[in-house]
Amino acid sequence: MALIPATVHQLAGKAQSLLAEKSVRAQIASSSRELDQADAVLFFAEGPGQFYQLDVWIETFHRLAAAGLKTGVIAMDARSARLVLENSSLPVLFSHSIEHIETRLRAIGARAICYVNNSQRNFTMLRFNGPAHVHLNHGESEKASMVSHQLKAYDYACVAGPAAVERIADSISRFDLAALVQIGRPQLDGLKPAEPSSTTRVLYAPTWEGDSAAMAYSSLPDYGERILAQLDADPNFEVRFRPHPKTGDASPAAKKAAAALKSAYSHLLDPVHDPGQSLVWADVAICDISAMAYDAVALNVPLILAGDRESRLRSGLPSAQLLGRANGLADRVAQLAASGVSGRQKQLSQYFFATTEPGAATKKLGDLLRSF
Repeated sequence: MALIPATVHQLAGKAQSLLAEKSVRAQIASSSRELDQADAVLFFAEGPGQFYQLDVWIETFHRLAAAGLKTGVIAMDARSARLVLENSSLPVLFSHSIEHIETRLRAIGARAICYVNNSQRNFTMLRFNGPAHVHLNHGESEKASMVSHQLKAYDYACVAGPAAVERIADSISRFDLAALVQIGRPQLDGLKPAEPSSTTRVLYAPTWEGDSAAMAYSSLPDYGERILAQLDADPNFEVRFRPHPKTGDASPAAKKAAAALKSAYSHLLDPVHDPGQSLVWADVAICDISAMAYDAVALNVPLILAGDRESRLRSGLPSAQLLGRANGLADRVAQLAASGVSGRQKQLSQYFFATTEPGAATKKLGDLLRSF
């Protein structure tokens, strides 16, 4: 019986996409945004519920375009195509026909197709011979999803650094490590420094509940209220709450907990679009095992890590930077903000990221995409 609501939701999404097609095609035409030339494209087959996976790469591809690489986006859902049009200036090809997409890419001579997730539709696109197929993913973390055998399908997989290479070598049998390209985190290259503040700024950014027990890393249902209540009660802190956009998609309990927290702490909801920019704003970040935690490490933002699952990040941090049951959290946050980034966290930055030098990661990605 649980499948029925999901099926209804999927059918409703397909209907909404079909209804949006005419207006999206008109919007592409009227804004002269049709993809008619490209060296490298971002391929995205999903609907708006997963748009965050694409969104984190859009600014990077803007920078690559400014550096002379012809880029664009392929969307197979009209609602996602609309979001690309609204959130970027990149040219767009919208079609739900793989045959049509192949014909267009062949005509414009695209040399690389980049993928931001492991969507099933990626594997239909992968039949297309000619361009290099490059997996980018949408972050660096030690979640189970980061060691999928699906990576074998791509010509190259861009990873953040040595930790990812080690993780894949240990977890994916018979994987050709020559297909891995360490590029760091290009998404962090375009961030702007935050204005100074007289208060201690704290970002709480829990991940979603995941679609299986192996992916259940979220602190929100068990500790979200305790974290926010302690910090919000202290006038020395300025707090922002940034729950993962997929929170509640797989768990009614997580959905209920997130709705309650969003209502009770609506004044703390993060107004910033770019998650990296939210981290730059923070003096301390409280995160689960997720891309947000690792980006905090890359950006030298003092991190408090939630969760008790074993990970290289958890074992590498001092005990004071592990959330535990969030006891005495206000004092701990204040002490961490005062002491700054620990030496052990700085060492982890070098382990997880090939480079954290501003601009270097984008250059590494650009060099790869120009090489085909």
